[in-house]
Amino acid sequence: MDITGKIGPLWTIKSGSDWPMYSYERPAYIVWNAIANELHDLGWTDIQIKDWLQSKSPRWELDGQLGDILTRVVKKYAKVINSNPYWQARARKRG
Repeated sequence: MDITGKIGPLWTIKSGSDWPMYSYERPAYIVWNAIANELHDLGWTDIQIKDWLQSKSPRWELDGQLGDILTRVVKKYAKVINSNPYWQARARKRG
């Protein structure tokens, strides 16, 4: 299921999303900051990191290996959410 057209930022007035999310931008912040920090730790300069982040490489990575890795991780985590008694009870209430 592709929910691209359904999800979006919760607080953006122009969002128009069917499923607005409170933390929509947070995953991107976590991913790109982790990559930038690791590149810095590996000896990259701020200019090199900025050049990479502003290139098409992040998109290519998301379309390839990074996207595959993130998809597997979040699918596993969806199972963790599903097994949480709180969310199971809410799902039963909503039917």
